Amino acid sequence: MATRRVESFLVRIVVADNGDSASPRWHGRIQHIGTGLESRIDQLDELLAFIATHLSPAEPAPVTGQSTNSSG
Repeated sequence: MATRRVESFLVRIVVADNGDSASPRWHGRIQHIGTGLESRIDQLDELLAFIATHLSPAEPAPVTGQSTNSSG
């Protein structure tokens, strides 16, 4: 039986226009929609780490339309 879990995130990035196009400065926030938890970010590693914490194994829900009866 196939199972899956969907995780949703909202990411907001603000890029500062400091006139130096070689190294734009940015900051933002990320929110996990399912829990409402959010974090301020200013490095890509922080964004990836936040997502990784919410992708740890959990009890997945059955895929919509799939039977949960294993006797078939």
